[in-house]
Amino acid sequence: MLKSLLGAAAALGMLGVVACSQGPNEEAGETADTAAEQAATGTTDMGQGPAEEAGEALDAQTNGAPSGDTTTTPPATTTP
Repeated sequence: MLKSLLGAAAALGMLGVVACSQGPNEEAGETADTAAEQAATGTTDMGQGPAEEAGEALDAQTNGAPSGDTTTTPPATTTP
């Protein structure tokens, strides 16, 4: 009985660690949502807000690269 309880607790602990990994865009969205909630109502809702969800989607598309941190090739220059 004790082994099964310890196993279940360990599994839940690992699930919590995996679920809490956020990319930089999601963290920025969470910060923006929190600031907006504080300004509007004076309280903070710990649920996901729209900016955090948008940041999460952006992290999924960019493999976690921060917004604006793209690598591009400079345009080719031509000589007159």
